[in-house]
Amino acid sequence: MTKEIKELIEYNCNALEKSSGTYREIFEVMFRFGDSTMYETDDGFRVESVSFRSAKEEIIRMSEALYNKIGATHEYVALEMDNCPDWIIAFWSILRSGNKPYLVNLRHPLVLSQSILDTLKIKYIIGLRSTKLKGEFVDFNMLKKQAADAKNEKEQAGTGGMGNSAFDADKEFENEIALSTSATSLKETICFFSGEKMTNQLLNTRAILSENKRVSTFYHGEIKQLVFLPLYHIFGLVAVYFWFSYFGRIMVFMKDYSAESILTACKLHEVTHIFAVPLFWNTIEKEIRKKLKERGEKTEKKFEKGIKICTAIQNISPYAGARLSKYIMREVTDELFGPSIQFCITGGSYLKDSTLAMFNGIGYPLFNGYGMSEIGITSVELAAKPKDRNLNSIGKPFEGVEYRLDEEGVLSVKSASTCSMRMVDGELLPMDEWYVTGDILKEKDGRYYILGRKGDVVIGESGENINPDVLEQAFDVHEALCFSVLGIPNAYMNIASAGEGNLQETLSMVVSIPSDMTEEEVHVLMDRIYAANGTLPVTQQVKEFYFTYDAIMPETAIKVGRKYLLKGLREGNIQLTPFKDFKVIEQSAAKPVSFAFAEKVREIIAEGAGVPPTNVGDDANILTDLGCDSITYYGILIKICNIFGVEVEGPMEVKLYTLREICDKLEEGGYGIEG
Repeated sequence: MTKEIKELIEYNCNALEKSSGTYREIFEVMFRFGDSTMYETDDGFRVESVSFRSAKEEIIRMSEALYNKIGATHEYVALEMDNCPDWIIAFWSILRSGNKPYLVNLRHPLVLSQSILDTLKIKYIIGLRSTKLKGEFVDFNMLKKQAADAKNEKEQAGTGGMGNSAFDADKEFENEIALSTSATSLKETICFFSGEKMTNQLLNTRAILSENKRVSTFYHGEIKQLVFLPLYHIFGLVAVYFWFSYFGRIMVFMKDYSAESILTACKLHEVTHIFAVPLFWNTIEKEIRKKLKERGEKTEKKFEKGIKICTAIQNISPYAGARLSKYIMREVTDELFGPSIQFCITGGSYLKDSTLAMFNGIGYPLFNGYGMSEIGITSVELAAKPKDRNLNSIGKPFEGVEYRLDEEGVLSVKSASTCSMRMVDGELLPMDEWYVTGDILKEKDGRYYILGRKGDVVIGESGENINPDVLEQAFDVHEALCFSVLGIPNAYMNIASAGEGNLQETLSMVVSIPSDMTEEEVHVLMDRIYAANGTLPVTQQVKEFYFTYDAIMPETAIKVGRKYLLKGLREGNIQLTPFKDFKVIEQSAAKPVSFAFAEKVREIIAEGAGVPPTNVGDDANILTDLGCDSITYYGILIKICNIFGVEVEGPMEVKLYTLREICDKLEEGGYGIEG
């Protein structure tokens, strides 16, 4: 950590401690950096930067324009945007204009988002271009044009920039924001954070920075955070935006969410920090191991040996060792994010041990963190040596945060940075001093380890608690779309031993497979699952196995939600067949897609899915048949949009899953291939 950074941290933290804990005071300190770069963007080739001064000037203009448009309602206004610089401008403009932003979660089903807007009695929706939500839409692009026109008129009249004498930002500046949970609980849950609560979240960074100097490690004189996590989620809002911008670090906005744009942005901007969910890291590990397997057993063994050597080097000298590891493993790191990466965090769900070991081994230090929408971010493993990080701990609670485990190991959190209050299914609930998270943890030497969710834990035949997250790591089901180990109530499956109303659970495994799997491929997968199950302790072995062709997770989800799966079973939307009774479905012939551009679309889908074009049938579902996750799916659609000149903003709202559906949509729109 440089002297400059130390002084900066102390100045900003002292300013927070002396403040009254408002968003207005956070804003003033955050935007004091003047000509320092606030964020960077690119078009795939050139980098453009915007300073804190320029961003602040735009926020001032836009907040006045918004005030002129809707007034200072001191009520909630929906902010419906994906990650982009305008999101930051809009966020502060809403607060500064005397309104409170509700951060719309773009991964929620439309019906859930609308329900939340109705609950909060939201009238105005701020976004780019259009909305499907009910309310008065405020086009942010039009607002920018009006603000610019007003500024030009005043400059030409010699009266300076915009200025509404009736608007007093210091007086109107609001002090509360709201965001929703990821809805894995299937409930409408809204969390409210006052300026005081966000101030306390920011103060947690002082201890982090003092404990692990890698957090503040520069590359070519800069620290740059890739804006990958959605800013409308607590992890992205706090860890990606507030933690870094408050200390004047640079945010890097990608052109889009395609894999190509992510890798290009990391290398072009020389990104130093990447924070992401386990799906992101697991997907990359899966792709790397897939390529290694294609190159043969000798290459696989060489890679594993390299990981062990590099891990040993870093255990001796963590910082110099990480640099050396990136060089030793440069055949891999050059294809990934390049040499600039200094610090990575994962959080949000269970991360595979092998994923953690691989990234730490190749010299991309990966740290596991913990938090929830209700409590913010409360701990991160900060060990310098990979042998400690690879234990998959979530670290020790931050200074000012307390963890407490009950007799079942369920975690409760006490902190000054938990949300101010929350609303569940329309009922406003105060936050108790200790918030019960529902996560089961164990503690060892002051560090904490997640064992699973209380609702997911299955009581084994011997009476012991079994964590399905841990069991899932034993199974290799790469041919499947996704799978889950969970306790299924016997009554759902009409198990003979189940009496009426009997909800005793059986430890089960549900495997969702693509519709084009052959009989032989299904049996190979089945045999491998049985073999893996045999390696588990007898008391923890899975008892029932099922295949399904149905989707067992929402299209936009980042992991299988066991409550979602159980709800589908209960309502009859998901049909399961025991392994022993499963028969492969017969594929019906359909008329081939004949559009002239179909083969180009097929090539793009194949490249994204990592399969030969011949494997992409006209009606093969990108998610359920080709095995792509939501990140890869959106990357494929974005690339198609770019090549065909289709305008796209954030995650696509239209649901196009097959080559036939995509081609029909392109034909309907009259789009042609550029060049």
